[in-house]
Amino acid sequence: MIKQRLVSNFENILKAKVHFFMKKSIWKYLILTLILGFLKPINGLSPIVTALIFFAGINLILWPLQYISAKTFAKKINFDATVEFNETEIKINHNNKDLTELKDWNWIKNIELNKESIWLTLNQERPFAIAIPKSKLNASEIELFERMKKNNQ
Repeated sequence: MIKQRLVSNFENILKAKVHFFMKKSIWKYLILTLILGFLKPINGLSPIVTALIFFAGINLILWPLQYISAKTFAKKINFDATVEFNETEIKINHNNKDLTELKDWNWIKNIELNKESIWLTLNQERPFAIAIPKSKLNASEIELFERMKKNNQ
């Protein structure tokens, strides 16, 4: 069994937004700006340079929006819970409410393991991710997430 305290604050929400953006959206914007650079090059500049300028411009707009969105969401959401993971279920004991929830592993849409963290993407309408640093887990706890990832695919 794994027991972790999970808090949704500005830092955690921004980290999750950056994770999603770098994993999925950035490639879409890069391809879009490359296409746009070739279709509408800036006078006197090569299509690649034009695409890089467009890409930089889009990022100058998107990164502050990510920041503002994370700030707004952090004020709105009030998640502070001790979450227990085991082979069969996930138990959420809310610290700021008198509420305990039981979820099965279908609550987790995706489990991603990288060298620093375990990312759990929740299976809900608005994509939300939880990062658990591997430094807070022992080898058997990491193995549980690896097994559940294989079962979840």
